[in-house]
Amino acid sequence: MANYVNVGALDISGDLDFPTKSALKELFRTHPELVVLYTTSALEPTKEYKSDELDIGVKYSVTGPNPYTNRKWYATVEKAPNGKITVK
Repeated sequence: MANYVNVGALDISGDLDFPTKSALKELFRTHPELVVLYTTSALEPTKEYKSDELDIGVKYSVTGPNPYTNRKWYATVEKAPNGKITVK
């Protein structure tokens, strides 16, 4: 059974939300170190995940551009055992 974590995503080069899922995919492909995923649970403190800190076997459910104010698109981010990150 897969473990899911609800998150938002930021481009830390400018502390910006991603306007589209394509923009998130592109930055993960070209500069994954600039992407930070952050938890959105109201019951726990916010936790941030950099691309090298993503757990294998966890599906990160991204709501964008902003999970609190603007929910136009959704994506699932996963890290494979070989370290490759996919955005679906």
